[in-house]
Amino acid sequence: MTGCCSIPPREAPAIPLWIHGRPVLTMPLAFHEIRESASQRLIRRVPLVDIDLAASALTAARQAAPLSAHSVPVFLSELEKALVELTDHFSGLSAVESQTHLDAGKADVANAIEYIRALAVESPVSDRPTHTVALAFAGAGMPVTAALALVLPVLIHGGAVTLVPHKDAPSCALAMAELCGQCGLPDGLLNVVYVDDVVAQQLLVEQHPSLLRLMGPSTWAQRWQAVALGHEVPCERVLA
Repeated sequence: MTGCCSIPPREAPAIPLWIHGRPVLTMPLAFHEIRESASQRLIRRVPLVDIDLAASALTAARQAAPLSAHSVPVFLSELEKALVELTDHFSGLSAVESQTHLDAGKADVANAIEYIRALAVESPVSDRPTHTVALAFAGAGMPVTAALALVLPVLIHGGAVTLVPHKDAPSCALAMAELCGQCGLPDGLLNVVYVDDVVAQQLLVEQHPSLLRLMGPSTWAQRWQAVALGHEVPCERVLA
């Protein structure tokens, strides 16, 4: 298993989105820049896309074939093994994008691995619900854990997710989406887009997701919970 989404240290290209199982490069009008806290060296340019491109991710999710029940144990097992193998890679991404020390990045990845293991030992679901098309927002902190905790419960129960990572942590979400695809996840079930708050609200209000999932600081989450409640979108707060 090779590393995902590595970016040459001397360059700072725009990072791609992930839609329908493949990277999507775009040149929008606005970018969010990620810089090293000490040197202010530019590391990432994050494209903040418009509602049309962002909405295409939810369209892909609606059209995707769900992960079959018998495929779930294999998918989780392969994902756990791959993440263990790529611990150093994901730890580095997490540390850079959460602006913490490497030890904190390693703790994030270790927590994510334990989360996968916990899901794998749960009893299998015999009756799979109607195809859920979820929208997931990640706040600051623990970007690897957030990516998995927000999306895996939906995926293993036959749903699809469009993940909007924190704007300072795009690479963790992108790399995780790529890794899930390498581990057998069908195209379109996990999409990753980067948007500002205006477009995020448009996705929530205009695209009618089945569910909003949130993981992040309390004040941030409460604001989005209020928006979801006001538009009658079911909302789940994820703690991991």
